[in-house]
Amino acid sequence: MVGLLAVFATVVYTLVRPGGVNARSFDKVSHGISSRNCGASIVYKISGRGTWLITCCSLVIITCMHALPVAATRLLALLPPLILASFTASASDPDYLSYERPVRKSVLEVEGSFGAMAPAEDKIPAAERRITRIRNFLWQDASLQLKPRSYYFDRQRDDTADSQAWTLGGALAYRTGWLRERLKLGATLYSSQKLYGPDGKDGTLLLKPGQNGFTVPGESQLTARVTEQVMLRLYRQDINLPYVNRQDNRMVPNTFEAYLLFDNEDPRLNYLGGHLRQMKRRNETGFISMSEAAGATDTDKGVTTLGARYSFSDKTDIGAINYHGWDVMNIFYTEGNVVRALGEDLALRISAQYTDQRGVGDKRIGDFETRAIGGKLAISYRHAILSLAFSSIDNNSGIRSPWGGYPGYLSLVNKDFDRAGEDAWLVGVSYDFSRLGLAGLSAFANYASGDTPDSGSKASPDQKELDLTLDYRFSDTPDGLWIRARTAFVDQDGHAGEDSQDYRLIVNYSVPLK
Repeated sequence: MVGLLAVFATVVYTLVRPGGVNARSFDKVSHGISSRNCGASIVYKISGRGTWLITCCSLVIITCMHALPVAATRLLALLPPLILASFTASASDPDYLSYERPVRKSVLEVEGSFGAMAPAEDKIPAAERRITRIRNFLWQDASLQLKPRSYYFDRQRDDTADSQAWTLGGALAYRTGWLRERLKLGATLYSSQKLYGPDGKDGTLLLKPGQNGFTVPGESQLTARVTEQVMLRLYRQDINLPYVNRQDNRMVPNTFEAYLLFDNEDPRLNYLGGHLRQMKRRNETGFISMSEAAGATDTDKGVTTLGARYSFSDKTDIGAINYHGWDVMNIFYTEGNVVRALGEDLALRISAQYTDQRGVGDKRIGDFETRAIGGKLAISYRHAILSLAFSSIDNNSGIRSPWGGYPGYLSLVNKDFDRAGEDAWLVGVSYDFSRLGLAGLSAFANYASGDTPDSGSKASPDQKELDLTLDYRFSDTPDGLWIRARTAFVDQDGHAGEDSQDYRLIVNYSVPLK
């Protein structure tokens, strides 16, 4: 594994140094990789879409991941700052977004946590294409898409039971056309079925408790066009906002029963407001109230939200959103991003974020108040991105994110670095290999370290995490085959800490049926 990381670092440095590299010089390359209990060699020829490269790299990753001893993992945790300092790199999106966004070639292409204020719909047809017949509305102009997914998950822990499963499933999504340019319906069926899952290794969140497969109608929605730009979306739907989102890093995403009014079309000001009543969590088949999902008992309350984002220019923006969870808690989140092109291949992105959380009303999950701040600096050059990030959590309480993934810059594969009093930093590397003629191949690595109080009621073990990810997309469009291999190593200090290693292989495919 150490050899693999060193080779990756050397390749990226070669690519971004002045003069770059000519892909033809890589016609025939051989590498040897070895470490304790792990030996492998790669001999590959780059041609076409780099099939041999992907196959060999996958074999090396799988071999090394399962052979690396814990002692080597801990030693490896000390190396990334030294290695990554020598070449250009990039921290990825928060973990819940990294499963949906490909590695970017430049920070000019990077989006913030807000993304689109609401999932976009197909454009309204021109007047001469107005749909008036029910047959055209329900079928002729409708879309039907099959999205198969296979997921292998293996989390090995030092002190508690491991979690392991391999599943097959995905989604079947149906959307009607626009009826009289005003009305559109949609529904999505999700499924996750067990291919392999030992009884004593539950907890992957790929399956229901007990390693049981499931199928669930996760979305059934109505979208209405109120004005030229304003939309109204009702009932069970997909939401992808900071703190309230799909968190689509398992087989099935979170979905929500919500009633939202939003504007995605304005080039400057986008907004969203409404009420969320219930949510279906990733490995569950039933919808529960937002208050119950937050941990409250004997209550059935929802969340009222209002948010907006203003774009000063392309990719330079500021956004803010507030979630009022009745009798539970209030979350306020804001984020700003500034992007500047510094040259033909050089660009800079500076981002900052702030969170305020506190109990409200009857305070059914406790009387607490906490804050989090974070910052990130990203520099891109010749398809590589270097990011340095930090976060600091208030001493009073850790950050809570019961309705989706945490939007913090240090949200990684396993840990979010959001505990009470935790100060953390991150450095990461990403590279898009299309510069070598390997369109679709990309990789990124992240290393983070968090320090927490050593004594008192909020004391917890200091921790470090190293994540490595290799992606191959067979198409530049959302449709098509996408393969991802991931590994994550967590090292927590002291007797109270627990080390763990994650190994994941995800295959996604999207097939338009209609």
